[in-house]
Amino acid sequence: MRKWTFMTGVLLAALLINTEARAEAFGTPTIDGVIDGVYGAAEASDPFGDHWASNNNIDLGDLYVCNDATFWYFAFTVNDNIVSTNWGKYVLSIDTTNDTNGGTTDPWGRNVTISDPHKSEFTVRSWLDAQPYGPEDSQLWSWDQGTTTWTETSSLVDAAVGAGTTSVLEWKIAKADIGDPDTIYVEVWTTGGGGGDNAQDTSNDPADDWNATDWATTSILSSSTCVAKQTGADVTPPTLSSARPTLQDGAGDPDYDNVVVKFSEAVQIGQATNTANYTVTGATINSVSVLSVDTYRLNLAADLPLASCVTVEATGIADAAGNTIVDNNTTNVDDFYLTKLVINGLMNLHLQSTSYFPAADTFGIEGSLAPLTWDPLCDDLMNDAGTGGDAVAGDSIYAKTLVFANGCTGGVTDTLQLQYKFNHQCVNPGYESTSNHVYTLDGSLDCDTLNIWWEDIAPINLTDKDIDVIFFVAGLVPPFNTGDSLAINGSQLPFDFNLPPLVTSLMNDDGTGADSTAGDGTYSLRATFPTGTIKNFEYKHILKEVGDTLWNYECLGQGNRNVFLNDTLFSTTNPIVLDLLYWDFCGQVVGVDDADPESAIPGTAMKLFQNTPNPFNPRTSIEFSLPERMAVNLNVYDASGRLVKTLLDRELGAGAYVGGNAVVWDGTDNAGKPVSSGMYFYKLQNEKEKITRKMTLIR
Repeated sequence: MRKWTFMTGVLLAALLINTEARAEAFGTPTIDGVIDGVYGAAEASDPFGDHWASNNNIDLGDLYVCNDATFWYFAFTVNDNIVSTNWGKYVLSIDTTNDTNGGTTDPWGRNVTISDPHKSEFTVRSWLDAQPYGPEDSQLWSWDQGTTTWTETSSLVDAAVGAGTTSVLEWKIAKADIGDPDTIYVEVWTTGGGGGDNAQDTSNDPADDWNATDWATTSILSSSTCVAKQTGADVTPPTLSSARPTLQDGAGDPDYDNVVVKFSEAVQIGQATNTANYTVTGATINSVSVLSVDTYRLNLAADLPLASCVTVEATGIADAAGNTIVDNNTTNVDDFYLTKLVINGLMNLHLQSTSYFPAADTFGIEGSLAPLTWDPLCDDLMNDAGTGGDAVAGDSIYAKTLVFANGCTGGVTDTLQLQYKFNHQCVNPGYESTSNHVYTLDGSLDCDTLNIWWEDIAPINLTDKDIDVIFFVAGLVPPFNTGDSLAINGSQLPFDFNLPPLVTSLMNDDGTGADSTAGDGTYSLRATFPTGTIKNFEYKHILKEVGDTLWNYECLGQGNRNVFLNDTLFSTTNPIVLDLLYWDFCGQVVGVDDADPESAIPGTAMKLFQNTPNPFNPRTSIEFSLPERMAVNLNVYDASGRLVKTLLDRELGAGAYVGGNAVVWDGTDNAGKPVSSGMYFYKLQNEKEKITRKMTLIR
């Protein structure tokens, strides 16, 4: 771990080294996550293992840079397989003027300072959170010296990630977007998912490399890697980077009678607009439109076929230097398939309790795959007007017809997971509160129809009558004290999960109501669940000991108790009568004497077992054993090393906490909000030792 040492001689030597241009070269690499030979040697080399947090996806290595006549290319290494981890936040700061102008801040509010003399005129941010990774997972921001503000101007022209023990991120930036200076100064850095996170590691010259020691200290970044623009004869032929339909027209309706082709560099317009230079499987090309010097639209005579692989081939097209695309059926072709999806949002039940009447109710659908997006909000509106795939107007079923594209491998359609959510009234708190809906795109289907209830709550999930439930709880070791207060907090009325609890959720031991004997230490409550209650009710007992002012939950870190409200068998006249439960004992303890639930036969060392199931969605059990009574904590961390959830922080007796007594994580953070898919770490720790394991959440 390096520390800042402000010694005049060292600083002067570092500045002399950093003003030299290094190994930059002229040429056009293929954007595929592989470091091509045209890059030459690394511009900056950062050792692996110098990052602070425990997650390797923030550990940067070497930085490579080259350019051709039209684009800058950047490639850098990461000490992790970030494709399988599927998480990462990466930033490139660019100084194009080498003067006192430029931004010292980060457009996304990260806790960093860009130091003199290389303030940033441009910043690129890119993220990994859903495959496939591409230029759409990026933003390019420009600094306005006059207003001293950042403005989002575009994105990367192209981007790719190469998987492996050491991964490679490769970015392509148009010179037209950042100007064409003779020299640029750059720095690549990693950060976390939080808005106030600092930089964790940099791919920069070691003399001024920043390495974090926590998540809070302001990072001082210098952008001092100097790269000189190179010139030379262009001998690299263009390649076909991608070919995909636009999928939607300006009105948001399906549009797949065209294909947008993107080349690796600017090509000659006369050749690129010649229909004879393209073939598209099963299609006739009427004309070709210019979108930019490297991007063109093939306008077709009819819609492309669904549920079959389409191959687009480009031949006879040259770049400005006269290098013609190679007809090798590899770098001049791209394959994809199309599938149509009709999503019917069944909003009937939701609108009974949440409506904006007399204003019109508006529903949008947001998602992870084009043409859906998560941002901007409601750019894909659903409709209940009897048009655009909606069968019946005014029936509270809001429909959206979408066409998705995905790649083919060897003539076989690939599968891809779509995650999506509904939004009511196009406002940020208007999302469904549950986890994302998930659907796997299947290239063998030309069209599929999904009927999805808001928050996955359908009439069959709700009770059709009022139902009474009688609860009992007693203290086991130790028993409750006279004057203790007991209550129930739960997921639905007549309960909630707020503290202090509702008056109607207080239990009693006074011999009245459902309580048979006063003062026997068994507390009781009879509660009525109204018609329309979700049948799966989750709850926990809470206790306020005599003389105390605070309510405490039982079974801290473990899953909630459950009652299934069976409206076929039970009612208010035939209530559900639950067995007697014991405070702070949520399930069966393995190998425990009945007289003492914490007297399990001890082992020889603390053990932490692999969670089950794994992968999971959204609940998983974590089992462990303790050799003696001790204070332990069990925490969940995300891939960046940030604390997500404290599952356990208390003293426990010796024993095996397995089976029904395992700790359950429900996929939420400490605020109770669902977390996203990805790899997480769970760590069991006592005063002397700690054990960490990995687990994977799949939404």
